[in-house]
Amino acid sequence: MDAVRGSGHGDGGVEHGELLVRLVEAMAGTGEHVLSDVRDEVESAMGREALVDAVGVSALFHLMNRVANGTGTPLDRAMAGLAPSVTDQFGANEYLSSQDTPR
Repeated sequence: MDAVRGSGHGDGGVEHGELLVRLVEAMAGTGEHVLSDVRDEVESAMGREALVDAVGVSALFHLMNRVANGTGTPLDRAMAGLAPSVTDQFGANEYLSSQDTPR
């Protein structure tokens, strides 16, 4: 959780975790040169297939959330009960897109 929130150091217990966090942050950022550099680092450290997998997982996560937010799809009961603690842990209430999240 600390790696996701940016409050920790290291890899979050995941092999290449720090590099993967940098990749996801670069994907969400605006600096194309930063993304290009991090992509090259991931490919060098983990291989082309792992780069494609990591980018795909991150992109699909964002896609599913954007579709749910855009259509106003409410959380199911189980997630609605978990959502407050999860959003607090991840700091998700600070995300710009949180304003579109049905509550």
